[in-house]
Amino acid sequence: MPLQRHSRLAAIVLVVGFGACHRGSKVPIPEGDIAASLTVPSLAGDQLDVQSLEGKPTLLLFVTPSCVHCLATIPNAIAAAHQKNANVAAVFVAGDRDRAQRVVDQLKFPGPALFDDGTLRAQYHVDSVPLILVLGPDGHAKDAFEGEQSTATLFDAL
Repeated sequence: MPLQRHSRLAAIVLVVGFGACHRGSKVPIPEGDIAASLTVPSLAGDQLDVQSLEGKPTLLLFVTPSCVHCLATIPNAIAAAHQKNANVAAVFVAGDRDRAQRVVDQLKFPGPALFDDGTLRAQYHVDSVPLILVLGPDGHAKDAFEGEQSTATLFDAL
């Protein structure tokens, strides 16, 4: 009986631990100039020059450094953005700043990497990661996806 109780407890911990991290689907598209709202500091502590995102589409990733689906989606987003000559930016909405920096370094993330203080997470109702917003050259979202996404899906969305 104790083994059964331990197994149930382990299953509950896994569900709770990964409940906000999953494969996903399309989600409602937020309105407004999303790029202009990216005012949280980067992992390095400086502010994003929003103008650096203008003129090209952008894949904006809301991620955490411990989410397996985020870690699978980030390289797919990098590849899709590279193939379409688009921007890619990441907002780490939870987790440890040092761990986020290790993810950025390990994946050789080519775009801005921001560290959210909860502002963007609340503003865009990020309840689950990864959340990917596809921004047009004007900074407005034209598509949104929740959960792990393939390079092909992101390429087509750009």
